[in-house]
Amino acid sequence: MSDINTSSILLESLLELERKAVGIKFIFEKEEYDEFKASTMDNMMAYCTMVRNASQGKSYKVCLKNFACLGAAMALGLLKPNNGTISGKRRSENGSYKDLCISRSLSRDMVYCQHDIYGVAIMPLEQYKENPDVVIIITDPYNAMRIIQGNAYHSGQAKGIKIAGMQALCQECTSFPFETNEINISMMCSGTRLLAQWNRDELAIGIPFNKFATILDGIKQTVNPLERNPQKKIIQKKLKENNLEDTLNIEYNKNYDDGAYIGIKGLDNYK
Repeated sequence: MSDINTSSILLESLLELERKAVGIKFIFEKEEYDEFKASTMDNMMAYCTMVRNASQGKSYKVCLKNFACLGAAMALGLLKPNNGTISGKRRSENGSYKDLCISRSLSRDMVYCQHDIYGVAIMPLEQYKENPDVVIIITDPYNAMRIIQGNAYHSGQAKGIKIAGMQALCQECTSFPFETNEINISMMCSGTRLLAQWNRDELAIGIPFNKFATILDGIKQTVNPLERNPQKKIIQKKLKENNLEDTLNIEYNKNYDDGAYIGIKGLDNYK
């Protein structure tokens, strides 16, 4: 079992995920693309729909001809941004923003990949034999909290979060984390909610793969102080089922905020 596979199982043991974590790998040359072991696609599809399918177990390698959404192709580095995107004119004209100045500001702040690539692999993280570049996790706010807490355990505040509810999966969760090497969170966008049919309570987190193991360790290290007994029981059960019970010693009836909510009665111990 590979380290990536083991990490994927540990992630699913520590969090109650309805979807698989998705790995994104950039493929720079056609020869590399041809040799990469994943199914090709004959039709066109939105990138966010590809990510949704990967979160349900499917694997793809895709190139420009497969991208139904050119905005995603531009974000990932398959296509150079056009003037309407760079200037903000297109988004201003369609009413997404109040005026051209605001639209231009948003467009300027979007972080697109600065490389030229031939294709992209989009697969469940557990299926990778070599490291992907970005990990995308689609989940609910509770699990998102735990991921952010896991990140904070080793790295403190996530100071680089940038969201606008626009180009959620391609820019906010792929190109931005890749180019900045920072975790990012996205509330999704109207386009991906239409095309990929996410549930209303789902959001997305993009993580540079080189930070994934550290964040996963942070999630594990904060189970005892931050999870409550009912959730600890679920985690302990899943760890045992996955033969990972030696990974974490669960401590019940112990949390970071024990004794913190007694108000004036606690003033004697206030320092």
